[in-house]
Amino acid sequence: MGFLDKLFGGKKQEKTKTVEELKLDFSEVTSFSESFYAKEFDEISKEIFSRFSEVKHLLKELELVLNELEKEKVSQDEGHKKLRKIVDTSKKTLIEKMRHLNSKLTPPNSADFIELNSYCDSSLKLLESEINSFGKNIAYTGIILKEQMKNLGDKVKELNSVFLELKKIFAQKSGLQIFPEIKERLSELNSKIDSKQESVSVEKEISSRISSVQTGLAEKTKSLKELQDSIQAKQLDLLSKEKNSLLQEKQEIKNKLTELFFPVEKLLRVFRKLAETEKFHLNEEEKNLLTSYLSDPFLALKKDNKAESLKKIFNYIKELVLKGEISLKEKEKEKKLFALDELIKFDFFGKFFWELNELEKKLIETEARINSLNISKEIAFLESEISSLENSAKSLSLELEKQKNHSQEVSQQLLKLKNSFEEKLSDFSGKKVELFIKG
Repeated sequence: MGFLDKLFGGKKQEKTKTVEELKLDFSEVTSFSESFYAKEFDEISKEIFSRFSEVKHLLKELELVLNELEKEKVSQDEGHKKLRKIVDTSKKTLIEKMRHLNSKLTPPNSADFIELNSYCDSSLKLLESEINSFGKNIAYTGIILKEQMKNLGDKVKELNSVFLELKKIFAQKSGLQIFPEIKERLSELNSKIDSKQESVSVEKEISSRISSVQTGLAEKTKSLKELQDSIQAKQLDLLSKEKNSLLQEKQEIKNKLTELFFPVEKLLRVFRKLAETEKFHLNEEEKNLLTSYLSDPFLALKKDNKAESLKKIFNYIKELVLKGEISLKEKEKEKKLFALDELIKFDFFGKFFWELNELEKKLIETEARINSLNISKEIAFLESEISSLENSAKSLSLELEKQKNHSQEVSQQLLKLKNSFEEKLSDFSGKKVELFIKG
């Protein structure tokens, strides 16, 4: 009884409870918790409301005691006047505070376990704190009004006993106190289960897409191999080799042409500077052709197939070298003039242009034959599709790996929540609960 032990004495022992084991499927949790709450509360509700009736009755009796106490006059004409005045003041204060306390102790009109339990706990604490707060008033009033204070004390003690009994009743079903938390945890667990199922579903969907891509890849690879092994593919391979051979010949001719120009390339560049600064006059066509020969001799020769314009330029340069307008050392001068004479005499048409022209014709014919084979387009299309499918497979594999990691994280979170919920459900039911979640 705590504080009342000093005034009125008395104390009782609390009962202990046994622990049972309970295996529960997750789908049964809601119905179990609700029915358990209803059943457990129903077992004590009659006792609780019976005690509440006692509380109401005691509060009425307390009011009657306070009314009787209020009627009692403390005469100040006899005895110790100062003490009697203190007693009278204490009595009035005591009555005022007790009535205020009574109003706070009135039971609520509720059928909610948590609210009723809270009322019981707060009433016990309030009764102790309030009685202690005006303990001096009780003591002083009791100096003269002993019988009245004894009656008051008996009623307070009875009231305290009822609250202690209520506390024991509520303690028998203390797990019901966390019923709102059970519902909250249940909702959280449900949400996490949904997250896991969704994650697994996404994982399966990605796996299905990978399987579909791999099937498509196998089919496309098979089709490509069949095409590559076909007669048309062999024809295409021969034509492609022929084309590459012609391109190689063409490049070799280009290289020979570049090598042929190498001894006079520097002279051509010096001559272009003279033409650009108008120290030697060339018409626009000649200027453009000179620039073209310096940048791409092969392309220039296609325009100037007999190299007549080129040889004209070589003669201009030879004249400038002979006049000394293009200054060279004697030994170098002889070499450059010899090279110019060789190029002026060279048969560009017969040894380059005609050969290149024949190669161009053969390349065009070979390209046309390649293009006439639809298989080349089909192979290119299949290769493009296979490349695309391979990229999709890689991308989906990375996505699947990420999703598996996410699923694992969700599973770990779910396990943690499940263990925590089992503990909470055990506290709620007073049983050792083992929870089973499918999947």
